[in-house]
Amino acid sequence: MTTAKHGTVEETCDVAGCDKPAERSINIKQASRSSLKMKSEGLRSVHLCKEHYKEYKKETKKDRELDQVY
Repeated sequence: MTTAKHGTVEETCDVAGCDKPAERSINIKQASRSSLKMKSEGLRSVHLCKEHYKEYKKETKKDRELDQVY
């Protein structure tokens, strides 16, 4: 019996100049709120490494707090 191959691809960070493995993926609309520069345009979701996800969270903290209120 063979095993499924889906889900085994290692994604890399989509931030320009970064080749670290991705930890999280977020919607492109959410990513556009931050100052992160992506490798390519036209993506639906963006993969971020641990460091860039932390940077994204710091930059969008105020916006995310306001979204939770409404």
